[in-house]
Amino acid sequence: MKYLCTNCNYMYDESMWDSREGLEPWTTIDKMMWNHSCPSCGGSIEDFQKIEEEVLYAEFPESKWIFEMKHVPFVKFLSSDKISVRVWEVEHPMEEEHFISSIILYDEYWDIIEEKFLTYEQKPEAEFETTDLDYFEVMARCNLHGLWSTGVIKNI
Repeated sequence: MKYLCTNCNYMYDESMWDSREGLEPWTTIDKMMWNHSCPSCGGSIEDFQKIEEEVLYAEFPESKWIFEMKHVPFVKFLSSDKISVRVWEVEHPMEEEHFISSIILYDEYWDIIEEKFLTYEQKPEAEFETTDLDYFEVMARCNLHGLWSTGVIKNI
C-alpha cells in the first residue's frame, strides 16, 4: 500500500526499502519506526492517507503489447481447489528498482483472500488455495506500474 502525508506530500510505499529511514520492505505504516511522525515534515501519522490504486486490465488479451504481457497474471488450475499464478508471458524484470511486489487473490466480492509478498530476488509466481470460491480475481502489483488484473475467473 502507498500512503501520502497530507502536510508535505511525502509518499510512503510499504513495498519499498527506505534507506534514509532504515526501513525494510513491507514495513507497514502502523509499524514505521518514525515515532509515529512523517520523516519529511514531522507531521502526525494520522496525517497520512491511503492512496487508492487504479486496477489495470489488458484491453485486448488476444493482441496484448509487451508492456501488458509483463504485468498481467496468468492463472493455471492445478486442481479444483488450487491455482498457480505467474506474472509474465514475457518475463517481468525482478530487479531491486523494478519488480512484482505482491500477488493477490480476491473473492467475487473483491475481498482479499490472501496476498503473497515478493522481493526482487524471487520469481513472480505464487500458489493459492481456491476452496469455496465460485469466482475469483488475481492481481499483481508492480512497484513501478501499479496493480494489474486477470479479470474475474470462474473456479472449476
